[in-house]
Amino acid sequence: MIGFTLGFYFARTFLKNILMVFLLFLFLITVVDLIELSRELSKAKTVSFKDIVLIALYRAPKFAENIFPFAVMFGAAGSLILLNKRLELVVARASGVSVWQFLTPFALTALFLGLFSALVYNPIAISGASSSRGVEADVFGKIKGSYASKTRNFWLRLNQKSGDLVLRSRVARKSGTELVSLSVYRFNPDGSALDRIEARRARYVERKNGQKLFVLSRAITTVPGKKGVPSKRLELPVDITREQLQARVTQASDIGFWQLSQKQAEAKSSGRNPLPFATQYHALLSQSLLLVAMVLLAATVSLRFARFGQSGKAILGGVLAGFVLYVLSRLVITFGSNGLVPPSIAAWSPALVASLIGATVLLYQEDG
Repeated sequence: MIGFTLGFYFARTFLKNILMVFLLFLFLITVVDLIELSRELSKAKTVSFKDIVLIALYRAPKFAENIFPFAVMFGAAGSLILLNKRLELVVARASGVSVWQFLTPFALTALFLGLFSALVYNPIAISGASSSRGVEADVFGKIKGSYASKTRNFWLRLNQKSGDLVLRSRVARKSGTELVSLSVYRFNPDGSALDRIEARRARYVERKNGQKLFVLSRAITTVPGKKGVPSKRLELPVDITREQLQARVTQASDIGFWQLSQKQAEAKSSGRNPLPFATQYHALLSQSLLLVAMVLLAATVSLRFARFGQSGKAILGGVLAGFVLYVLSRLVITFGSNGLVPPSIAAWSPALVASLIGATVLLYQEDG
């Protein structure tokens, strides 16, 4: 059996390499997002560089959440290669430690990181993304002029007796009840265009008499063929309740782990498809097994590379295998969200199959 001291040393080396890879990716994501935001807001004189930095910093953890599996894989491969080059694994093998024993600290570390990612990191990243939308709302609320080029993140179509409405907003907050940089396209009952409204902000209101509406501020109403008419305040009646609006707008990926079960129940009671929330819940829980699969895949190529002197093609093959595993897991999760596969099977099957494949290859290499 591997001793505690040696196991702790392996786990510490693995964790250090994971953090290095993850922080590198996080830094690159932040820089790229910062450059893109700077280009997008370069003409807005009222926007400070501090606001752009805040948006990028708040959004980066959510973007980087998808990097965890690759950080674990690169960290595992780098750690095993480094330990082999230092002859530390050679000494461990000579003392009777099997590949399964010195991989145990790696697997346990991956399991811990998977739970940490689901239970702690995911809610924090979701909260950061929500805070970024708050800063975005303040930033885009300062921008004057046409909002058409700024409204691309939020869409909502409402089928009403008086004619359909299409809402397009740059930033949506509080489950769609607060909109910033808004464009509204109104149609007659026969489907012909009625007018277009551009507004700085919009807020959903339900009055005591049962009336439901969006209150638009600093709006410009344009009828085809005529000049736009500005309004400081404009009321837009809608046929949708606050609960229905929140149910239609809320995405499973925007909900933290601890609220997914509640949102699943709310979606089911409101008649909305609850499968995306159930699939996301199982996907977060299965993150631990996915990270273990990444460790096993890394071990299948990094150990052979060090011991048998193979070229870097083996390492590249392992990276491609990890990438394919990640893509397949996302694809199967999409199937689960649409009811083609049960949510639990959609979330757990890719990681389980990959773990079995990795274990089989290691058995063949080491014992076979």
